[in-house]
Amino acid sequence: MPNAIVPPVIVRTQHVVRPNFDVYFPIVEGGPNPQAQQLINTRIMQEMHKLLASPYPPGTQAPPPDYTGGFEVKTNERHVLSISLIMYSYTGGAHGMTVIRSLTFDTRTGREYALAELFKPNSAYIAKINANIRAQIAARNLPLLGEFTGIAPNQDYYIADKALIIYFQLYDLVPYAYGFPAFPISVYELQNEVIEDGPLGRMMGHF
Repeated sequence: MPNAIVPPVIVRTQHVVRPNFDVYFPIVEGGPNPQAQQLINTRIMQEMHKLLASPYPPGTQAPPPDYTGGFEVKTNERHVLSISLIMYSYTGGAHGMTVIRSLTFDTRTGREYALAELFKPNSAYIAKINANIRAQIAARNLPLLGEFTGIAPNQDYYIADKALIIYFQLYDLVPYAYGFPAFPISVYELQNEVIEDGPLGRMMGHF
């Protein structure tokens, strides 16, 4: 039904504390499809476990890292859930290391969307995104660590409001002090490329 009110899913917080470990996990509840809910929660836990993998090579004798983690819900509407998982680990030295991984789902089916799956096959979305990022880099005068050659096939992203947010990990694009550079791109700038029933299409009211 066009313009129907779609209730968001419930995102509950689970807090786990133990020595060297203080992490908040998201648990999704109340979706329209219990199987989809299970798929989403399983995928979130898989990604959290990846973020908790030891930074030391196997067999290395080293103290366990201190972990602090949490999450941010970026979008939870129109059957779209876009969520960022944030993990900070400290193993000694001047500062620790933070990694952010974002996951975007269709809450009706539990399907997770990689960046390429938001767009029509053979569309010009990569060229448009790259051009937009280059313009933002220039406008913000960002001090790049190297030449920006374009987004990766598995580029990190999330959806917030009516924008696609492309972001980069620490040291991927700019010095550590600049954090995680993020580049918001209005969905309307990409409307000819997006799949109408995909997450970005639904942000434009196509659902």
